[in-house]
Amino acid sequence: MRDNQPTAGLLSPLPLRVQPVTKAAFEPFGWVVEAGDSGRAANNGTARRHDIHALAAADVKAGSRLVTSIFEAKRQPPNPVITMLERHVNSVQLIVPLDGAGHIVIVSQTSEDGTPEISALAAFAFTASQGMIYRRGLWHHPIIAIGADARFLVQSWQNGTEADCEIVAIAPWAVSPGSAI
Repeated sequence: MRDNQPTAGLLSPLPLRVQPVTKAAFEPFGWVVEAGDSGRAANNGTARRHDIHALAAADVKAGSRLVTSIFEAKRQPPNPVITMLERHVNSVQLIVPLDGAGHIVIVSQTSEDGTPEISALAAFAFTASQGMIYRRGLWHHPIIAIGADARFLVQSWQNGTEADCEIVAIAPWAVSPGSAI
């Protein structure tokens, strides 16, 4: 399933609508990472500490090592067409914006045969101050920066095999920002 070419064909019959992200709506796919009202005093009172969901970090396959990267994402149009999804079966994946104007996150659960459940694609609008932790093995589209180029801190646990990043081509699917962006 690695580096497949996109499936030829027409765009999806209905556009995938982008909805504003909430912690409850995103929970089946992972965790929203943001400072918000949570946290506690740290560094002798000069900072506020916001811990990231502890259970997410425990979902890592043995033999993997932590890899921390910075991705530089080019600004995309607000109504992109997607033709692929990827997943990381070795671990959860943390993605936190370092700058930019916001981003679109597209996710899909896994069907019984291990492929993405395309009929249940979901798209969320994240602000430039919101990141996420994808559940291990969750199908998703790569980062879609909107409004401006953006940099993202990305952490995942990898073991050097193709399972670090599986890629599958899908029929072209139009994304509609609606009022979420």
